[in-house]
Amino acid sequence: MSAVLPANPESDDSSHTYSPIGSSGNDSQARRCSAETETLGQSVDQPQAQTLGRPLSANSVLDTKAVFLTHYIPLYQVRVLQEITKRIRDFQILLSTPIEPNRNFELDWSGLNVEVQKTITLRRRWRHAQAGFDDPLFVHVPYDTLKQLKRIQPDVVISHELGARSLAAARYCRRSGARLVLATFMSEHTEQGRGRLRTWARRRLIRSADAITYNGPSCREVLLGLGAKDEQLFHLPYAADDRNHSSSAERPSESQTRRRLLCIGQLSQRKGVLPLIRQASDFCTANQESLEITFVGDGPCRAELDTLAAGGHTNDNAAIDPGLTIHVLGNRPAAELPELMRDHGAIIAPTLADEWLLVTNEGMHAGLPIIGSIYAQSVTTLVRNGRNGWQYDPLATGASDSTLDLSGALDRYLSSDDATIAAMRINAQKDIQDYTPERSAMGAIRAIESALKIQPPRSSGYAAR
Repeated sequence: MSAVLPANPESDDSSHTYSPIGSSGNDSQARRCSAETETLGQSVDQPQAQTLGRPLSANSVLDTKAVFLTHYIPLYQVRVLQEITKRIRDFQILLSTPIEPNRNFELDWSGLNVEVQKTITLRRRWRHAQAGFDDPLFVHVPYDTLKQLKRIQPDVVISHELGARSLAAARYCRRSGARLVLATFMSEHTEQGRGRLRTWARRRLIRSADAITYNGPSCREVLLGLGAKDEQLFHLPYAADDRNHSSSAERPSESQTRRRLLCIGQLSQRKGVLPLIRQASDFCTANQESLEITFVGDGPCRAELDTLAAGGHTNDNAAIDPGLTIHVLGNRPAAELPELMRDHGAIIAPTLADEWLLVTNEGMHAGLPIIGSIYAQSVTTLVRNGRNGWQYDPLATGASDSTLDLSGALDRYLSSDDATIAAMRINAQKDIQDYTPERSAMGAIRAIESALKIQPPRSSGYAAR
């Protein structure tokens, strides 16, 4: 495929600037992770490898060689990849970078066969006109993808996102006869303003794919709009890391936790943390209420949050109402989140754009009602008003017949009696129980199996021109 995604795509709703910030991966630095313990998927009780073309059960192993191309491995994805490793004879992962510059966690590649590619990383600005944010992010351009795939000679390539790595993967698969699976994670809201050239390139990629995974119903609608067919699509939902689910320890009383809200994520414009503070302060003023909001995370908005938490004001924000208390904890290890969730009454998720937002899953596993923005696909998919939380529009200036603003959501939450909130906690855990790493892994496995059934892969590897 000759199409190349633009560095600065035409867009009515967004504009982007790029500057190179470095590269990762060379022949001496390529990193392969071997688990100190026995590699997952190679235990003595592993079932017989499954013959291609036969139905694959949850306990079977697919007899194929697969490569997964992705940017980096966030901690929540480790368990899903471990489950996929169990179910494929030879599963390798090629990363663009070990970790992105704005991430802060200890790498965990246990039980995974991982190698880092040669990559140029570009700094990008994501400007979303409708939501009104300007957020930094990173674009990774691995430039040895074809070389790596020719060396490995996989039967199937799974490529994350619809960018440079997937274009290279599609080129390899077209020439070698390997199958192509595209792993997509997006929503209709996050895809606004992508530009004509990028849309054209994505349509070509989708025509090249043998199977495509999607993270939620909004993502599925985007794919269908780009020309994907129903039979190509396989659900690969987000799953919270089951190693960090809250324990069964008894929660404090409702009177201790009800007015304590927990907000977890990057402190950036896109995450909507400063509008949240303004709206929560206005709510406390108008209703003579008291609230506490605890922020876990870091980012470019932290300095302003710290100033407001200390009772000060900034150029853009007046001092907050005395009834609102803010705690800014910074980054915390994932193992500490269960205790934090036990000590708070609900999750508040004010994002202005998220293709999913995993904290919704995490909070529901902990039995917390979710007060969540409609601009997160996890909220519109999982949260039901009055059952396990409330959806609200952080851009709304007042409640409408169909959508609450933050004031309306907070009013309904605080006015609910203890028995209602107790039932909502149970509902939240019940409604999220099927979103497991095993289920996500099987979505990927079924996509791979379907792709391989279309046409047996060639055994000769990369074909000559």
